[in-house]
Amino acid sequence: MTYEQERRTIIDTCLYMQSIGYFLSTWGNVSMRVGDRILLTPSRVCYDTMKPEDIVVIDLEGNKLEGDRNPTSEKEVHRRIYVQRSDVGAIIHAHTEHAMACSALDIPEVPCIVEEMSQMLGGSIPLTKDYVEAIEHVKLGMAVAEVIGTKNGAIIRNHGPVACGRNMDEAVIVAKVVEKSCGIYLSISQRDDIRIIPQNFIDSQRHHFLYTYGRDKT
Repeated sequence: MTYEQERRTIIDTCLYMQSIGYFLSTWGNVSMRVGDRILLTPSRVCYDTMKPEDIVVIDLEGNKLEGDRNPTSEKEVHRRIYVQRSDVGAIIHAHTEHAMACSALDIPEVPCIVEEMSQMLGGSIPLTKDYVEAIEHVKLGMAVAEVIGTKNGAIIRNHGPVACGRNMDEAVIVAKVVEKSCGIYLSISQRDDIRIIPQNFIDSQRHHFLYTYGRDKT
């Protein structure tokens, strides 16, 4: 069995997401990219019983290379992000309360209202344009890929959030920032005096986080 450490990281992440209420039942999935391979959680396998050999390995074209299980039904969401984003090394698709509430709002995005969004997400959180049934796997993946751009977070309309990171630790933090930001937005969304962070500051804060944060000269 290949990628043993990565398989265990995926399972540990699923268990953690479940413990903090981000995954419910088997609703939620995790992936990692290793070179030109994608490791994915299997479909309809409880996280408490998931074993390393249950993790499915596919290539960037979606062909299954390893595993007896079927990959998550949101496989195309993960795959299409990896194909267009070489900077992404891990993805978490969760089912969290505040982000799911925002998924039902008739808005194109959750605006960038706090600095964490600038640094971790690259700005606002885009929503996919229209509702796509979960059984329409390819259309679902295309919808997310269409709106995510260079952002690290997106929300699937009437469904749930997607969080990306350069590695799994970062993807976990992004998932938390997405949920926290959606909660803040819901609490103030009826106000008419919301101040949104200007794009030039979003760009500078994102650049700082990616390239100079923790490396500043004193």
